[in-house]
Amino acid sequence: MHRSARHRTIFPGVDAVSIASDRTFPRHSHDEFGFGYIVAGGQDSWSGRGLVAAQAGDTITVNPGELHDGVGRKGQPRHWRMLYLSPAALADFTDVPLDRAAFTRPVNPSRQALTRAVDAMAAVTRDQPDRDQAEQLLMLALAAQLEPDRSPGGRRNAQRSHQVRTVLEMIYQAWDAPLSLADFAKATGASRFQILRRFSAEMGATPHAYLMQHRVKRAKDMITAGSTLADTAVACGFADQSHLTRTFARQTGLTPGCFVRPATA
Repeated sequence: MHRSARHRTIFPGVDAVSIASDRTFPRHSHDEFGFGYIVAGGQDSWSGRGLVAAQAGDTITVNPGELHDGVGRKGQPRHWRMLYLSPAALADFTDVPLDRAAFTRPVNPSRQALTRAVDAMAAVTRDQPDRDQAEQLLMLALAAQLEPDRSPGGRRNAQRSHQVRTVLEMIYQAWDAPLSLADFAKATGASRFQILRRFSAEMGATPHAYLMQHRVKRAKDMITAGSTLADTAVACGFADQSHLTRTFARQTGLTPGCFVRPATA
């Protein structure tokens, strides 16, 4: 069972989605800060902070670049709603420096946090919104979740080995190229087995899985900017449009079509 929808919001850089599903999602990450709440059911998931479980009434969060997954329970779909804010949008609604901004609790059972998240979601997606009210409710919801990361260097400077940093740089710079484990091994001077084991241990995903989820994020950017699905599939290194659609939906729970820009008159 799977149903999903993307909702229009009144603020640039703020996206809203709702999903009801019993599917299991592979490890992936987002470019945005995300927070939301479980409406019904529950799920177990692996996050950058370890294994966590979320139930109806809990709020959930994810930071940019933070790998996470979601384990579905067959016949027991969970329903959740999320707001995703680009870093630029987050800066508009909080005074926490971006290099220190972090959601420190992947699951939060606070009833106040839930109430504020529900109110914010309703306010920013209303058909005839009150912009001032929506802005203030969104800021309150963020205040209930967002805390400065006080670790040295902030969350964006996590320690990675030189080999893993090399692979990451290759993915960021040439994500549309047919990169292989052999390419990563050659660039790092390691064997294929060595670089696979090191990357998986440090990143929580294989190089291939990380490359594919990065392509999905870039595909989302292109589609949102107006590119056709067919052109996006080719540009992002997918075999064809069907391959893009399957991979996109498996990772995000939404189809690429949800992000197609509406035609203008």
